[in-house]
Amino acid sequence: WKAAKHIHQRMTSFGVESVLDSFVDMTPDGEKTMINVVGTLPGKQDEWIILGSHFDTMPGIDNFQGANDSGSSTGVLLELARVISESGVVPEIGIIFAFFDGEEGIAGYVEGDGLHGSRYMANKLAANGDHHNINAMILLDMVGDKDLQFTIPYNSSRELVQEVLNAAHATGHRDRFSLTRSIITDDHVPFLQIGVPAIDLIDFKYGSAPGLNDHWHTEADHLENISAESLEITGEITLQVVMRLAFDENTD
Repeated sequence: WKAAKHIHQRMTSFGVESVLDSFVDMTPDGEKTMINVVGTLPGKQDEWIILGSHFDTMPGIDNFQGANDSGSSTGVLLELARVISESGVVPEIGIIFAFFDGEEGIAGYVEGDGLHGSRYMANKLAANGDHHNINAMILLDMVGDKDLQFTIPYNSSRELVQEVLNAAHATGHRDRFSLTRSIITDDHVPFLQIGVPAIDLIDFKYGSAPGLNDHWHTEADHLENISAESLEITGEITLQVVMRLAFDENTD
């Protein structure tokens, strides 16, 4: 709750209208109360894109900070909200900044485990028909590794993959992206399931050397093992995509 309130206060200070959306969901450990933080910047049309990040961290790990998973993506999303809001330019398409609770699983992502906040939001959109007005969902996750190499999973929408690769090329970072045949269970999945195009911008090799993932979900996930440059690159690429999708222009 402290983290959610902090994010809410930051969003409000940027001039982004935001709400704390609490809900109760069943987990392998019984019912839990969780809370999403959702900020909105309305556009000229009643259409939207969603920028997402989870802000909860993995439970049960001694000395776990979660600087990369999920601090990195949450920090980038907050900065994007600030930059876009303070530009004063009204987008053609509205932007939703979604900070999800309950992404981390506690039982190996069996049915009903993890993705609680994103599933709640997606189901809510589908229930009232608002999912038809969502043009895209862009998820950021684990974007702070010093050796930043995005591994876009196979279960990402093809049209958004092309948008991201175009943005990476335009910003000079195409070499940091590869496409994988892996299917990743992450917060973009519930949106794919309701028919919303979605993509997961994730570097799933977070470790002590290139290609390793030995820092993931360990006490080594702390500030000393993430890079401000990687956060900046992620923000730059994501902003390029947002400018194209929501403002119908490029930043270069």
